[in-house]
Amino acid sequence: MPRSPIWMLLTAVAVLLAGCAVGDTAATTAGTRLLAANPAEFCAEALRIVSNTGKTGEFVVHPDFNGFVQSKTSIDPLTLHAYVWTAPDDPRRPVAISCKLKSADHLNAAFGPGTAGPDALCQDMNRETLRLVRAALPDAADRQVVLDPNENVFNEKQPAATGQDWLAPFLLTTEDAAGTLTIHSKGFRVDWLDPRFARFDARVRGVHYCHLIAPAYLSDLLAGRAAAGVKIGGVYKPPAASQQAQPGSGVSR
Repeated sequence: MPRSPIWMLLTAVAVLLAGCAVGDTAATTAGTRLLAANPAEFCAEALRIVSNTGKTGEFVVHPDFNGFVQSKTSIDPLTLHAYVWTAPDDPRRPVAISCKLKSADHLNAAFGPGTAGPDALCQDMNRETLRLVRAALPDAADRQVVLDPNENVFNEKQPAATGQDWLAPFLLTTEDAAGTLTIHSKGFRVDWLDPRFARFDARVRGVHYCHLIAPAYLSDLLAGRAAAGVKIGGVYKPPAASQQAQPGSGVSR
């Protein structure tokens, strides 16, 4: 009986992680769950890679866009947030996961020097996802994949507008005429100790936000089961103006 792609993915992860040290149990568990696309575990792995930390916290997975937009991370207790973007033709199939993380300097300030850092990029998490997915799909190993380095959307002129810029719809994946797949990401970081933001609300300092490709969608792309051109993001409208947000998830035509 043919084995499912998910089974192949999890088997490859098990092989990859079999040589990990006993003390690396947390990373092993996170890697397995990463490819199973559990959003809380996925963002926990993103925290490990992007903030370069072993610190763990609670992830709140928001079922609606408005709730995710309004959410703010906290340091005590360490609470972080996640949201899943799904395919326009199948709400059960994730295409991207957005994670609201803590910056390394805020983790160090709260839990002691050496807790985290240095900060990495959102695309470093996408790179790890690509590594694991490719290992499970050897036939797709030759597929050319590029990680777009232009992920930072921090608005230097209007810092307060950065959140809106991060949320705005964008193409998560594109493919050129030669068949090269490009994975795009949007992220920004506001360091806790950055003097430019010392007077800002503490809830918007010490954060690192990332839009990341979902492992299942990347697997489908490399296996030829899905097309590039998916757009994620949304325009937030306060509840007083609209009872529902207008997310921009879908396939660009």
